[in-house]
Amino acid sequence: MPGSVKSKSKPNTIDHYIPFVEFLGTFLGDNCEVVLHDTTSKEKSVLAIANEHISGRGIGAPLTDLALKFLVEKVYLEKDWVMGYTTEGRTGNILHSATYFIKDSEGELLGMLCLNMDTSDILAARDLINKVISSSGFNHSVKKKDFNTAHTEEHSETFPKSMEDLTESLIVNVISDTNILPERMTSDEKMDVVSTLNERGVFMLKGAIKDVAKHLVVSEATVYRYLQKINDK
Repeated sequence: MPGSVKSKSKPNTIDHYIPFVEFLGTFLGDNCEVVLHDTTSKEKSVLAIANEHISGRGIGAPLTDLALKFLVEKVYLEKDWVMGYTTEGRTGNILHSATYFIKDSEGELLGMLCLNMDTSDILAARDLINKVISSSGFNHSVKKKDFNTAHTEEHSETFPKSMEDLTESLIVNVISDTNILPERMTSDEKMDVVSTLNERGVFMLKGAIKDVAKHLVVSEATVYRYLQKINDK
């Protein structure tokens, strides 16, 4: 049912946004997922969600990797929202996304209200119109503006269903980017991986030290030592 919303109330000042999730989900229709994140709880961040079939998440899902990046970089101190970036839905469809930062009177972040709109129908309609125009022999110069690339920001995002999924995907992606097997990495290369993971907020997540150590084939003490060196720079 369009606009159907799941929610779990929590005793903080973003509770009053929960009905807003249902309002937006109903108004925007079932092609747009609306998510309310409590950023004070990274492991069970999703407080309310409408049209959850878009990402396949539910109440209690963790923060996304992109939301974690916003936290680490404190984007909310300079902006009230981030709009126009593209992400990928559960079925691979391209999503047109936006995040509104919910802040207290001191400017500290309390939560995020996120919109993820499945644009596949719009893009299919655009392609059909372009095909009709082309086959009809029109010679008029038409300036095309791609819905997904105009005024977009370069961001990627995954939608984990659990904190374990989030931690695993972040670690695996960073290690994969090096194109070096952990068993063949030098100490400096492993420390570079830890540095990148630190920049992406991985160590804000519970149990991350243990998971990173496992993937890098080192001890937890070694990961702590790498972090100490990184923080001392």
